[in-house]
Amino acid sequence: MWHEWSLRAKIVGLTVGVVLPVMATATALAVRLSRNALEDDLRTSGLALARELAASAVAYHGTENDALLQQEIRSMAGRGGPVRDVAVYAVTPAGLAVRAIEGRPERPDADVEVAAREGQEIVAVKRETLSRLWQVTVPVWERKRSVGAVSLTLPLARADALARRIERQAVLLWLTAMCLLVGALSAFMNRALAAPLGRILGVMGRAEAGDLGERAPEDRKDEVGQVARGLNRMLDRVASFQTELARRVAEATAQLRTTNERLYAAQQQVGRTERLAAAGELAAAMAHNVGTPLSGVVGHLQLLEEEVTDAAVKARLRRILGQVNRAVAAARQFLGAARPAPLRVSVDMETLLADLLLLVSPESQRKGITVVQTCADDLPTLAADPSQLQELFLGLITNALDAMGTGGTLRVVAETGRSDKGGPAIRVTVSDTGCGIPPENLAKVFEPFFTTRSASGGTGLGLAIARRIAQEHGGTIRLESEPGRGTRAVVELPAGAE
Repeated sequence: MWHEWSLRAKIVGLTVGVVLPVMATATALAVRLSRNALEDDLRTSGLALARELAASAVAYHGTENDALLQQEIRSMAGRGGPVRDVAVYAVTPAGLAVRAIEGRPERPDADVEVAAREGQEIVAVKRETLSRLWQVTVPVWERKRSVGAVSLTLPLARADALARRIERQAVLLWLTAMCLLVGALSAFMNRALAAPLGRILGVMGRAEAGDLGERAPEDRKDEVGQVARGLNRMLDRVASFQTELARRVAEATAQLRTTNERLYAAQQQVGRTERLAAAGELAAAMAHNVGTPLSGVVGHLQLLEEEVTDAAVKARLRRILGQVNRAVAAARQFLGAARPAPLRVSVDMETLLADLLLLVSPESQRKGITVVQTCADDLPTLAADPSQLQELFLGLITNALDAMGTGGTLRVVAETGRSDKGGPAIRVTVSDTGCGIPPENLAKVFEPFFTTRSASGGTGLGLAIARRIAQEHGGTIRLESEPGRGTRAVVELPAGAE
């Protein structure tokens, strides 16, 4: 489903997918911190009030002053503030005795006993049926001796209500921010990407229909502008090529028409021979399309000449064979001019392989693949084109990484050997622990455009190019593979090859 989304939808979805959990987590943390801060404020207020009341309990010491203490307790609990229940206890030989209370405090519990007898301040969260509350207990000190305890109950309902209000406001703010973010991203993507790409696609569609005069706008300086400029340059080249091709076709057609007319007027009986010569000339001009099939035609003509007995037919076959050979020679000459000889410089194979493995190290580390390079100490230097060798071995290393997926071991071994002619050579082996190649495919892997990875972008040209490079350097390349146990690519290059 992800592959069916538009680029704008993917970017918006990815952004929302990243920002959404971050904002949700930040909102939850903010609400939690706010709640904790409110509870801490209430706890601090409760401790201050309890200590204040403990000081008053000492000041109002005595039975006749308990009425004043009771009045202060009622005033504290009746302020409409955070205190709900108040109790002041005194330590007596018979246990804790109530001096003054307000609200509905429970009987002295373990916290009150500890505070009164050991002089400790205790703050604990108590739970009732539908609410939570702070119970604050502090000792009453008189002449450095604990003579009682003060217990306050502070409900957390107000703090909970305020925290819920903060939570609702945070969620509302979060939803508003997400809506604004999605809207802003959609508008930005439409203006910055979708609209200009739509114009580029329109130009491409018209070019596909045959209209090469339309051009994409080049007013942008970003990547979209670069794509537009590249498309325009490509269309310019295609239009130029089309014009040149039409001109050459027109010239060739006119020349062919003139030649045919002259041949028909001069000698009609040799017209077929002359037309075949013109066809051979045209075939030479189109060598890159027909050169390879003509080589097969040559072999069949030679067999046919041996099989027929008619001298006239043989003579005609020889003329045809001569014209085909001319076309093959022209094709080879054209291909030779199009493919210049590789540059020959001194190449250190160990350094070249180390540079390539360093180049692919991010990919191998990302996939968790172990890379092992082994080079013999006595490796000779190689007279070769370093760029072509890099292309050859980088293709083999990339194929090995793709074959293993995640995990496995990539081994690159360079050692000395002997070439087919008996001279010194360098043998480089690139092996992997991937899935291997089925036997029915192993014989076809060097064929151009044969690939089993077309869905992931494979073109089927990598191994064909690798074989051509090896052959141009006087060497060979072969694959050894077993399904389920990996593949070995062995390249042998003669040292000091000219």
